[in-house]
Amino acid sequence: MKLKNNYRFLFVPLVFWAVFSAVNSYLPRHKSDEEVVHPPKAKSEIFSRENVQQRSEYMAQIIADPRTGTVPMDVRSTEMKFARELERKASSDRIKRGVQGQNLTTASDEINWAPLGPSNFGGRTRAVALDVRNENVILAGGVSGGMWRSENGGRSWVKTTAKNQLHSVTCITQDVRPGKEDTWYYGTGELIGNSTRSPGAPFRGDGIFKSTDGGRSWTALLSTQSNEPASFSSPFMYVWDIETNPNSEDDEVIAAIFGGVVKSLDGGQSWTTTLGDDRLNLAPGSNLNTIASIFFTDIHRTSNGMFYASLSSETNDANQLSTLGGVYGSSNGLNWTKIINLETSVARRTEIGSSTGNPDLIYFLTDKVNQYELRRFNALSRQVTNLSNSLPDGVDNVEALDSQNSYNLVVGVHPTNDNVVFVGGTNLYRSDDAFTSNSLVTWIGGYNPEDNGNSIYPNHHPDQHDLIFLPSDPNVLISANDGGLFKTQNSLADNVTYQSLNNGYVTTQYYTVEVSKSPNDNFAIGGLQDNGSIVSGLNALNQGVRVIGGDGGFTASTRFGVYYYGSFQNGQVYRLTFNSSFQLTSFARVDPIGSGGLPAQPLLFINPFILDPSNGNRMYFAGGDKIWINRNLSQIPSGSQERTFVNWEALEGTSISEGSISALAITTTPKNILYYGTAAGKVFKVINAHSGDYEVTEITGIIGDEAGYVNSIAINPDNGDELVVVLSNYGVKSVFHSTDGGITFSDISGNLEENPDGSGNGPSVRWVKVVPKTNGTIEYFLATSIGLFSTSNLNGVNTLWSQEGAETIGNVPTNMVDYRRFDGKIVVATHGNGLYQSQVANVTPNPTDQFGETLAVKNAFPNPFSDFVTISFEIPETGMVRARVYNDQGAQIKTIALGLGFQGENEIFWDGTNVQGQKVASGVYIIRLEYQNETKTQRVIVSNN
Repeated sequence: MKLKNNYRFLFVPLVFWAVFSAVNSYLPRHKSDEEVVHPPKAKSEIFSRENVQQRSEYMAQIIADPRTGTVPMDVRSTEMKFARELERKASSDRIKRGVQGQNLTTASDEINWAPLGPSNFGGRTRAVALDVRNENVILAGGVSGGMWRSENGGRSWVKTTAKNQLHSVTCITQDVRPGKEDTWYYGTGELIGNSTRSPGAPFRGDGIFKSTDGGRSWTALLSTQSNEPASFSSPFMYVWDIETNPNSEDDEVIAAIFGGVVKSLDGGQSWTTTLGDDRLNLAPGSNLNTIASIFFTDIHRTSNGMFYASLSSETNDANQLSTLGGVYGSSNGLNWTKIINLETSVARRTEIGSSTGNPDLIYFLTDKVNQYELRRFNALSRQVTNLSNSLPDGVDNVEALDSQNSYNLVVGVHPTNDNVVFVGGTNLYRSDDAFTSNSLVTWIGGYNPEDNGNSIYPNHHPDQHDLIFLPSDPNVLISANDGGLFKTQNSLADNVTYQSLNNGYVTTQYYTVEVSKSPNDNFAIGGLQDNGSIVSGLNALNQGVRVIGGDGGFTASTRFGVYYYGSFQNGQVYRLTFNSSFQLTSFARVDPIGSGGLPAQPLLFINPFILDPSNGNRMYFAGGDKIWINRNLSQIPSGSQERTFVNWEALEGTSISEGSISALAITTTPKNILYYGTAAGKVFKVINAHSGDYEVTEITGIIGDEAGYVNSIAINPDNGDELVVVLSNYGVKSVFHSTDGGITFSDISGNLEENPDGSGNGPSVRWVKVVPKTNGTIEYFLATSIGLFSTSNLNGVNTLWSQEGAETIGNVPTNMVDYRRFDGKIVVATHGNGLYQSQVANVTPNPTDQFGETLAVKNAFPNPFSDFVTISFEIPETGMVRARVYNDQGAQIKTIALGLGFQGENEIFWDGTNVQGQKVASGVYIIRLEYQNETKTQRVIVSNN
């Protein structure tokens, strides 16, 4: 198999002098001339692949109703209706108060939200199409980012999904008949990817949407809406694909949906099942979760007007295969003839493709669980040719085709050269002889198969979902994948090159975000689904730079800049430095060896960690069943690619008996009080968390009555006794408030619950932030599955939460909100439309601490020691600190620290080993600390008895 790959990530050795030169002369700005470091290929997994199953299981865990263990049926539809009712009540209240002359000011009136992008990154895109009248008009949709329209070939985009509409797009088609071209249809509901591969999954669709103005606005087809939104009662909740019939006088639409293929003759007003399981006219109260139905379907129209459809043999019942599984052909979408039989084995998704120039050759790519099959059908001879042996299969160091359980799968044929066939899974491949051999297969997108996927094809992205060709030049290809849209001018080139079309196509899906806490920084860093960790400038350009890959997780920054932290799936955390262009200048993996070791209490897919705001070198890490602490991250050597033991200690007293630790928060005033929550609904408080004399107390209280998932804890930075705890599950009371350090809590969910007990159609609340202001008021922000909300007036169960950014953020799911104290900059992370930013006026500033004017060193402890000794010191300004160990003869034994010390309290540790890692002999040693022009020494005694 031939693989052409001129792209390589270069390994640049990381040595201590490079780190020293990067931060020795501490400056708040990021130098532009620092040496750029590319992540090494081997084992670093900085460009780690996402894991669809783990991601979806994690999402289900944080939102499932704990009473049932499942996500409520059609939850997205029902919570959107709840959101509309909230807005109706809020509008009515505003009118009433206006009439009565009351003050109408709310938090949402005071601040304006603006999109932050990143405008140059896209999110998961399953649907893209060109207007037949003008190929520069492109319509594309994100699975949680809504529908977008471009009139200039993707140089800019306009979002056409309304703020209060469902933002799910999975497929799209145009009525191409003359005079009817302004009519478009798109389907909703992603059955694989958002969900846990279950029809009862979290993000169902809401049927089919229709446009009659060229895709500028959309209306839901009532015939495809569920009459019982609280249950899985409609197969239109998952629409796999959709086509129109250009040869019909009727407004004919054919859709591949859950269970089978359906057809409408009146533009979607009514439907008939023409192939597969008829699930259109279910009895009231029916639940499709309990009715074995065909799981995967597809519909494809060739250029000569023939229709081809696929039905999986796999159903939603693991014990039952469908006897209808197979590939079918039809001239009218009504009467079908089976071409390929798939009923005798487990066949999942089958994707269909054909050439515009030769529509009588049709290709079928099938996921058969442990293998993939590619077949070509000749419609003239009725011959089926099996081409499966030439698919990428993992031999010769070439990665095999991987659909990730039918999550990503596509097949396409060059419009004028039917010998050129494209197949996609995680990667994109091209065959120049229609896969009749494996000698002419070229890797042209996705992960790099030659380095085990640790890098990505230039200007492209993994997880392929759709391919379209330009009519004016069939060599021009647009690829839709988990990174949005990418275009190549020559898909036949030996080395295919791409340009991004994500020019304002903001469909990125954020899990987390942090506004850099340094006064000299003007950016936020966040973790995204399959887009890694992206740094976004807080400016009008709205551009972002990816600094690490994978599924991005929690991020963090210090108040002094220089060191930043990003993570990806399963708790892999990296310390990062970058230059002024946000290119990496150093990295070090810092998560602890030994954490997450219990299978029943693993590290979470998006796993929490936090930096202590009072000490930028101190990190608390959620280690599954217990918390770990690192008191000096800067001692971890740069360039490390493995988990580390350096300076990590498990706080055994924080161990929990069930669930994993899911939320962390640390106080600012007073310092060193840690609060943590668990996936089993428990909340704990740790006093003196930074020391060996810490004390742990459970403070679950009434929160435990809900048995939910503690997803967020926020502390008033001016008052460590005030905290807000959020349970992210549906079906429970969501928000709890304490003013006495957790001794008592009150429910402040207020109008975000439909019913007082938390049941009903209220949203999933994901994150909370407490923002004290200089006038004595406090603003509370909640990120929820129906947008961002706030209040400055807590009133127990009667608390009224007001929507933020109704005309900008809208009802898109928001996962996190963060702000910084020195200027009130606030950013919210959405799961589908990127970031939004605003400014909160008059926030209380960071406390001002005085640490003298010189290096101050405390006595080493313990002394004598056998395991390790701690040197505690204070410095007046952030800067480089070096610590070296000498024996009693004056010979240098080891450099134990060469890194950044932050203003205030710091600690350095020595484990009694020399530079070779061997234990030194018992005796007296001198530890010499150097900071700026100062030097201090400490005499320590090693006792190995």
